[in-house]
Amino acid sequence: MEKELIFTEFIEHICKRPAMYCLGSTFNEISAYINGYSHAKKAPISGADFNQFVCLKNSFPTNYAWYYVIKTCSKNDTEAIALMKDTILEFCDITSRMSIEQVMNYAIKNANTQKEGEPEKIFRKFDRALLSGNKAVIESLVLDIEKADVLWQGKYPNEVAEQLEELSNKQPIKRIYESENGKSIKILASGWPFPIEMIQKNGTWKINAGKIIKLRTHT
Repeated sequence: MEKELIFTEFIEHICKRPAMYCLGSTFNEISAYINGYSHAKKAPISGADFNQFVCLKNSFPTNYAWYYVIKTCSKNDTEAIALMKDTILEFCDITSRMSIEQVMNYAIKNANTQKEGEPEKIFRKFDRALLSGNKAVIESLVLDIEKADVLWQGKYPNEVAEQLEELSNKQPIKRIYESENGKSIKILASGWPFPIEMIQKNGTWKINAGKIIKLRTHT
């Protein structure tokens, strides 16, 4: 309890007076400082539990880093620093009186949920088709692009594909950008290390698979 009290005071102080710790006082600098400090001192937010909590609380796939999630959910650095402080303090408070399983259930129950629309449903269909190497489905869902054939080359064994699909279905898809005309969005999905762009073309949502192809060809 004493360690947690000291750490929460540290978080309160650094978020209130960031210039005392980092020259630029930006969210990236402050979050990096806190992240480094927490690992060096084995603070309450060290380890994977805090990362998972932040992802679940904000309806993000759990393979994203907590500082990325908080930055993405904020309009500017001031808002991001405030959200970071509140999230860390909340985590420290509830972990002092709940089991980790209860903490994660709390995060899910109090998540900033977002109802999935047509683009998210189409991406899930595309993701399933990748697992089975379904050329016809993949071709129908992506924008015309060179080297698209790498998307359906190879497939997982049926049993493995089913397990991966089950895991993927349990993870949210987070929309992080939408153009003013509503015809271009970017989403974050479990298992993908980068945002994926989707474009509405002739009334149908298509995946811009450029980054996915690059990832698979390593070029």
